[in-house]
Amino acid sequence: MQSAIRRGKPSFSTSSAEIRHPGLVDRLVEHVFTAVLEGRLKHGSGVTEDQIAVDFGVSRTPVREAVRRLAEMGVLVVRPRCGLEVASFDEQDLNQITLLRAELECFALRLAMARMGADEIEALVRAATACETKLRNGSRIEIFRADSQFHLLLAEFSGNLHLAETLRRLDVKVQLCRMVFYASMTSENRERAVQQHQKIIEAIRKQRTIQAEKLLREHILTMNWEHIER
Repeated sequence: MQSAIRRGKPSFSTSSAEIRHPGLVDRLVEHVFTAVLEGRLKHGSGVTEDQIAVDFGVSRTPVREAVRRLAEMGVLVVRPRCGLEVASFDEQDLNQITLLRAELECFALRLAMARMGADEIEALVRAATACETKLRNGSRIEIFRADSQFHLLLAEFSGNLHLAETLRRLDVKVQLCRMVFYASMTSENRERAVQQHQKIIEAIRKQRTIQAEKLLREHILTMNWEHIER
């Protein structure tokens, strides 16, 4: 297989040095996850530990740990006797993830609106503005992550640490689902989706909880199978 995720090969002297630097595993995880989000590793395609090790210029030791984390995150799937596969999503997966996300985020929003002040609202404005900026001149992955930042701020402002952690974990699959969804959207629909953030913020600012939740739910539920052009 041709290298699908090559981005240069940093030099590391020994395996023991790699083990002493856990940040290397973090970089490997980010390296593979980014390759999936950018489409250099396709959904459902096979990938090997050897391929990752060669592409990143390291030994198999940190790769094994990175693969374990990526499997826990749902980025890679371990197939017994068949090797590794990049996660793929069908209609049921996409709809179930979207529905779960809508319920959890709307719950987080209700909690957050009882706690947020001017500083938190301003942070949401900055996140929404950053998302609009990335839509105009950023890469696909930058757009995904800017959008996630807006939504994860709402989770953080809920004050419920367990809810926020659950949504951070779910966000990995949300970003993977965006890979399926994003390509089907017109530029007008992408812009409309990003601009909905400002409408949600305005409802929050005016303490219109029902309206804010309605807008957030509609915003999230547009990312389901029936909106994908096939």
